[in-house]
Amino acid sequence: MKYRILVLLSVILVSLAGIAQDNVTGVVLNEKGKPVKKIKMRVKGRMKMLSTSSKGTFELGNVKIGDTLLVYPNRKLVAYVPMSGIPTYTIHLGKNSLCYATSEKTITCMYQKIPEQTYNSNIITYERIQQLDVNNLIDLLRGNIAGLQINYSDGQMKASIRGSSSFTLSTEPLFIVGGTEYNSLEEANNAVSVEDIREVEIKKDGSEYGMKGANGVIIIRIK
Repeated sequence: MKYRILVLLSVILVSLAGIAQDNVTGVVLNEKGKPVKKIKMRVKGRMKMLSTSSKGTFELGNVKIGDTLLVYPNRKLVAYVPMSGIPTYTIHLGKNSLCYATSEKTITCMYQKIPEQTYNSNIITYERIQQLDVNNLIDLLRGNIAGLQINYSDGQMKASIRGSSSFTLSTEPLFIVGGTEYNSLEEANNAVSVEDIREVEIKKDGSEYGMKGANGVIIIRIK
């Protein structure tokens, strides 16, 4: 009787493990069956983007059944691949769609156009943040805001807004993260995770903040 109970518990645990679907591995192949490297993908709802290796392989952690994998065959297209409990995916990229096989059937996912964004040069939207492969606030700001310069000086990464003037020795703008003020890029970077950022707005004229905004203001709104 005890043996039967142990067997039953083992079956239940295996089933629950399948529902959790923690780690997922896979490979991306082209129409000729050859590995495709540097194909970008991410789990929907997560900021972190990853790319396939030189052998076309990838590995995802902490994946649950019901999650959706976004696969980007190029910068203009995306395919939505549902995570359905398969531990290993072999994804074949076609001209207009991708496909992968399960134990029961072959599933085809059509490519969809990524909506073109009309960007305000002073704002980085949440949608834009999701498309960028960045790990922190510094990476997010670097090269994505016209007139904003990120440089390494005196052992720290510092920001400056072109055309700003200062009545102090510092030329860095004022940073406001979720309502809290910070006086340097390094401080702001340490105060927020890029995954929590909802929007970034740069105010080149920070006069409404008085002397503190003389070098401009960077507002980081969080979720």
